[in-house]
Amino acid sequence: MPLFTIDATRCNRDGLCAADCPAGCIVFEKGGLPEPHHKKQAYCLNCGHCMAVCPSDAFRLERFRNGSRPVDRALDISLDQAEQFLSARRSVRAFRDEPVDRDLLARLLAVTEYCPSGHNARPTRWVVIEGRGKVAEAAGAVVAWMRAEAEAESSLAGALHLPGIVRAWDAGTDLICRHAPALALACGPRLGIMPREDGVIATAYLELAATAAGLGACWCGYMMAAAAHAAGVREFLGLANGDVVYGALMLGRPARRYAAIPPRPEPSVRWL
Repeated sequence: MPLFTIDATRCNRDGLCAADCPAGCIVFEKGGLPEPHHKKQAYCLNCGHCMAVCPSDAFRLERFRNGSRPVDRALDISLDQAEQFLSARRSVRAFRDEPVDRDLLARLLAVTEYCPSGHNARPTRWVVIEGRGKVAEAAGAVVAWMRAEAEAESSLAGALHLPGIVRAWDAGTDLICRHAPALALACGPRLGIMPREDGVIATAYLELAATAAGLGACWCGYMMAAAAHAAGVREFLGLANGDVVYGALMLGRPARRYAAIPPRPEPSVRWL
């Protein structure tokens, strides 16, 4: 199977695809059609730069048979809009008692496939827990681990204030998943090119996409800690032995709206 095909009737013969390929998989000679490099084509990253940079939609990677879609420049946002969107984002810990639409979640998760990934390996996989009841079960599994750590008076129990979290749970307050109607966990292998960074970036992408969709989100650190230490939590999540949870988000419709952007300190920068 060839690495790619070229529509000769569309190709501008401008060599942009070859110039932009980060792995050097494409050979181009002025006036001709691009061709796969006989050796380097084996190192194709499947990043799609060749298709994205082609202004005439002439390039088709065989692995992407559905083709590309054009960028709608009418949807571009200004720096001012991006600055407000990013600055106004809040970690949401209070949610309406409403389910999160699965189709919406699927759409948001699909967006995360476009986040940066080391060597474009994209090792992140998702576990999504739907419904307050199921999320509460997950939180209960975390509490069981917390309770054991607190009773053992472990160093982890003190560092993470686990006794207080358990007391709140027993009193009916969930400080782990905050009674969220959905929970999304980014999982990946322990070993690889950079699976931790990939998982963190994918989770950040999901958080921002969720905000744009009108959802509230907050990182669920206690779930991540429990998934790293508790066999019962890992079993509940269906994690394989080599899997690590690199990110976890509570998701739901926010119970409150935020009307202002609080200040932040100036960034610490050393210009070279």
